[in-house]
Amino acid sequence: MKESLSACVYACMRCMHVRTNINMFSCDRASPASRSPHFRQDLVKVSSVTTNALAKFNFEVSAEYDLFNQGTAVRYFEDLFYEPQEGRKKPSLNATQLEEVEVLRHQAYANPVLALAGAQVLYMFGWFRSTGELIWENILSSAELFERSIYVSDCKPEHSYEVWHDNACDIRWTHAILLYHWLAQTDTTSQQQAYQKKAQELLEGIKRVQKYEPVSSGWTSPGHVNFNSIIFAGKPSRPIWATAELPIGKWLEEHHHIFKAELQAILNEPGDVYGQLMKIDPSREHLATPGGWDTLRIVRYHNWFEVFCQLAPMTCELIKTRPEINECKFMNVNYVRLNPGTHLKPHYGNGPRLSAHLSVIAPEPMKAGLTVADQKRLWVEGEAILFDDTYPHMVSHWGTQPRYVILVWFCHPCDGGNAHNQTCPTV
Repeated sequence: MKESLSACVYACMRCMHVRTNINMFSCDRASPASRSPHFRQDLVKVSSVTTNALAKFNFEVSAEYDLFNQGTAVRYFEDLFYEPQEGRKKPSLNATQLEEVEVLRHQAYANPVLALAGAQVLYMFGWFRSTGELIWENILSSAELFERSIYVSDCKPEHSYEVWHDNACDIRWTHAILLYHWLAQTDTTSQQQAYQKKAQELLEGIKRVQKYEPVSSGWTSPGHVNFNSIIFAGKPSRPIWATAELPIGKWLEEHHHIFKAELQAILNEPGDVYGQLMKIDPSREHLATPGGWDTLRIVRYHNWFEVFCQLAPMTCELIKTRPEINECKFMNVNYVRLNPGTHLKPHYGNGPRLSAHLSVIAPEPMKAGLTVADQKRLWVEGEAILFDDTYPHMVSHWGTQPRYVILVWFCHPCDGGNAHNQTCPTV
């Protein structure tokens, strides 16, 4: 995850298009948002609405193009989020920088051309304080501004898919649905029902998009929106797959003892070898509580972390035997350390792929878990969870000790474009 997140943002807007394979965890191709301010001459102008005078920001702002503004705003706040600061050990925005976010938040309500920029910045960098405290007003504003950006950009479901796609209507709709649904699940005030009603109304709206109509009958809840069902229309789609349903589930569990032994040897080495490996190959993470999700690459997009493989040779050799990983274009295997008190905000991954988690070291049973759509699973040491991360999902750890999980991206069994040696189920 060394790549710039801002280079991902525009491309991530394409997450419901079958040719895009970007995940909010990492980015594998450059995007218009990372190029010069004149990267596109065909950007769609915002609808003709009254716009107040734009405030001066420390990033370039267009009075007409909201996609341009989200690119420059995300790039600016990303740099602040990750810049080294004295006394700060984990990526986050300090109090002064959060004041800048607050200015953008207010300006985004006053100026429709900033709605998408505000929504993205609040979601990506304004969700948590450096202490891990949730900033509720930012989360709510992100939902409202994603929704507002739908109408600002004239993202009507009746438009052609080309217009829908080019104007990033998918990211606007799906993230508004995602966040209102999350608010409905977590808010304990009288607004809870209003949030759920809003999420359901938006869900019914996106189901009218012609490209989504063949699969939208399965989207009965806001948590059911997912991208693999679009890519593999007519094939089985479910948030969590039975571990025995695909060969990789049994394989991960059978080799848990090897993974654990090599990982434990790394952790037993003096000098925080795990942390040193992370510094050699740093990743960027904005989804989790600051400092809560420590990623150590094993292999990403066929690029092996050879230093890790020298320390854990059997782990690497075993992974190299799996066709559903190595014959998959979008493969990825990491170790993840989930620190106590960590939460991953709700987010989408991208197809065509599935994901697996194997809890390698989990000293406190029943203390950490994964939610995919509306289904919940606990991380239990030695047990694998196979899931479709193109559904909305999130993670929580309410224990007191770190947990270590192998995270795998592997080929979807119904993907006919890779020699993954899996069988597409019929039901």
